[in-house]
Amino acid sequence: MNRWTVHVTDFGKIKKADVQVAPLTLFLGDNNSGKSYVMTLIYGLLNARFYFDEYEFGEETEAYKECCRILDKMLNPVDIMENTEYALDAQEQQSFQLLLNEVLKRNKVKFLKNLFNREMKIGELSVSFPELEKCGFVLKHTNDVAKNQEFISIYGTDEDGFLLSGYRMPKDFQAGNMGRYRFFLAYIMETLIRMDFRGDGEARTVYFPTARTGFLLTYKTLVGSAMSDKFNFQETDKNLLTRPNSDFLTSLSSMNTQMPTEDFRGIVEFIEKDLIHGHISVSDLPAHDIMYTPDGEEHALPMFVTSGVVTELTPLLLFMQYVDLGTVLMEEPEISLHLELQWSMARILIRLMNMGIPVFVTTHSDTILQHVNNMIKLSNVSDVKKFLKDLDYDASDLVTRRDVAVYQFDIGKNQKTQVTKLSCGDYGFEAMTFYNTLEKMNNQINQIDDMEE
Repeated sequence: MNRWTVHVTDFGKIKKADVQVAPLTLFLGDNNSGKSYVMTLIYGLLNARFYFDEYEFGEETEAYKECCRILDKMLNPVDIMENTEYALDAQEQQSFQLLLNEVLKRNKVKFLKNLFNREMKIGELSVSFPELEKCGFVLKHTNDVAKNQEFISIYGTDEDGFLLSGYRMPKDFQAGNMGRYRFFLAYIMETLIRMDFRGDGEARTVYFPTARTGFLLTYKTLVGSAMSDKFNFQETDKNLLTRPNSDFLTSLSSMNTQMPTEDFRGIVEFIEKDLIHGHISVSDLPAHDIMYTPDGEEHALPMFVTSGVVTELTPLLLFMQYVDLGTVLMEEPEISLHLELQWSMARILIRLMNMGIPVFVTTHSDTILQHVNNMIKLSNVSDVKKFLKDLDYDASDLVTRRDVAVYQFDIGKNQKTQVTKLSCGDYGFEAMTFYNTLEKMNNQINQIDDMEE
């Protein structure tokens, strides 16, 4: 996996944070400490569109000029060949990293405004990449007879050589035209960020906010209001939602229920059988009514009369059935869940990760972390197959320490947050944010017992 690191300073309560993404990334810690802020930044990077959102490029800088020279080497053969493959070497990857960080620095105010729908201050916002073994692109020169026009298309490729989605532009853009350079440079930078996060190129990054129950129950009213006022859920004076929340509502209201996917059928069945004990159904557009039928019952219920566990898990169920998931970011998946169900939710997160879906989570649940720790320890057991059978698990439940990154957010006396990457020991990740509180409670119990005696 392309494990890039986002570097942040002086952002909200966060003094400094260096967060390296992993197949399963957990953010733990105090309330109002900046966990969601960092996860929203990651969401923004995964969805950045540097060209189409008209980000400013510093055309006078050496990094920009060097990346243009690299782009010339890539594009020139397209004039004489139908398909051309090109792989960035280590130095070229470094040049694009420099350009990306220049663009982020020049446009950080706009980047944050697009994400949070309000002006926010930040010190540093930058990204660093490991040296990728393969960072490849395929360029195609095609003729569109119907449009009487030639096109140049650029596609990223994954480690197995499969094409990721790409950009397409008319070939009559002149080589010296800066718009042409920005067009392709933007795509290459975006590919460096999104590599390993995009599946077959159509997969979507989905952010599940803490307000997902509220949005599920009111999304038709919110969407209807947006349409009647003639604005969408993008940056407007009327929109009071962040970009992840706006995208969540838009996706929820526009999912194509006529084309369900079977990719996550096993997880969907697990949730319906073991967590909500019933079935979720959706009527066709335009009504798009979401209903819940409890096990053993014939009549379906509307969402507003179901329990919290049903409304909390329904959005995840819907997206797994009707959206091509590429990356999942979820705030507090334990909301409304009993400890037993939090344990099951941890299984779901790991199973998603093992299906190639990067998962980011903010959580206050020591149960979720403990299950991750258990699965890390179980993966190291010599006779793992026997233990899997005895515990009613399978290989999709296992996770290795290399697949997990855990960050603890602690608010100090100065009300600034310290972000610490936790190390994984023999017993997994030790999160003092949980253990210190549990120890205080135990000490209080002992103190009360002593007073009674």
